[in-house]
Amino acid sequence: MDTPAVRERGGRVGEGLEAAAGDTVLRSRPARPFHASIAARATELAPLRADLRRWLAAAGVPELVADDVLVAVGEACANAIEHGYGFAGDQRVTVRLWLRAGRLAAEIRDTGGWTEPRVDPRSAGRGRGRMLMDALMDEADVCGGPWGTTVRLGRRITPAG
Repeated sequence: MDTPAVRERGGRVGEGLEAAAGDTVLRSRPARPFHASIAARATELAPLRADLRRWLAAAGVPELVADDVLVAVGEACANAIEHGYGFAGDQRVTVRLWLRAGRLAAEIRDTGGWTEPRVDPRSAGRGRGRMLMDALMDEADVCGGPWGTTVRLGRRITPAG
């Protein structure tokens, strides 16, 4: 079933869970892929996370794993908004997630300019997005060039997490 909030952003929520009461299990059929295209504005991140949380729950992804995925995808989106577009709200960031054969895959894409990450000693508490993505996901690849940046994230999903 689609929810209006997801439909507005172009995403789809999978059909119901196939679980016994109180159990968390993956669906026997994969959820429909999640797709969203958001404006490159920080204010778009909270609604995106809410839509994505609903999709992950509908797909039967354990809550602790879903939390990790939400942080990693959120970091990739925040980086696209800030570094790819410089907060230019007229640009778009696309987000796709899908489940296949016990794995969750995510792709976050922008068409902004690529800049090599650099550590600024004055930016205490910043610059840890890539480290978080690497720590929370099994795979975190960043490919950037003049066409923009694509972040690909992967995580094995089991009922235990």
